[in-house]
Amino acid sequence: MATSYFYEDDFLPYLKLFERYCPPPLAMPRGSLICKKGFSHDWLYYLNSGMVKVYSNNYHGYERIVAYLNKNSIFGLDCLNPGSTSIVTIECITDVWVMPFKRETLHAMMAESLDFSYALVAYYCKVMRQLCFDAENQSISDTATRLANFLYLCVSHRDEAQPRVDLTQQDVASAVNCSRTSVSRLYGKWKEQGIIRIEGKGICILDPAALQRQCRF
Repeated sequence: MATSYFYEDDFLPYLKLFERYCPPPLAMPRGSLICKKGFSHDWLYYLNSGMVKVYSNNYHGYERIVAYLNKNSIFGLDCLNPGSTSIVTIECITDVWVMPFKRETLHAMMAESLDFSYALVAYYCKVMRQLCFDAENQSISDTATRLANFLYLCVSHRDEAQPRVDLTQQDVASAVNCSRTSVSRLYGKWKEQGIIRIEGKGICILDPAALQRQCRF
């Protein structure tokens, strides 16, 4: 089970199941907060299209990115137990379409499909694996290693020879717990070494093997 900060298509095989149990998808514009840290939510969500970011933030407004969710993912599970509050904020970074559903709906789907129940457990395990890796990475790795680890995990599952990471330097800094200046400095160094090319707001990985040699897993 590969570690990744990006989630996509984990529940695609069960899209029809969700469509039978959930109301039609709702449109939510870019910038909408679907879940907010510290508040309790009665709804969970299936992401039909678009991208959301999952993050925590402190009283000074500093964001710590946890993950990015793409189509055919589900979220809101940290409020699964009645009365529990969300420990993260989930924000639309594009226009998205979501299908909301209740805890009781999830129970009914699990009762109908054992395969879906297993997929839900596997999803939880995937999330926990990523969170455990991130906690270890943040606590013992230096900035260059954290950045290399993050970028490599963003693209390691892709088949492209020169994959892109379409995130701003500030978003990357929030994900690896450093300043934007530190990201910019390392980008400049790796650009000179021919590892990356800066393109617009993101980067293109010219030499994934060289980037991997900067990593520590």
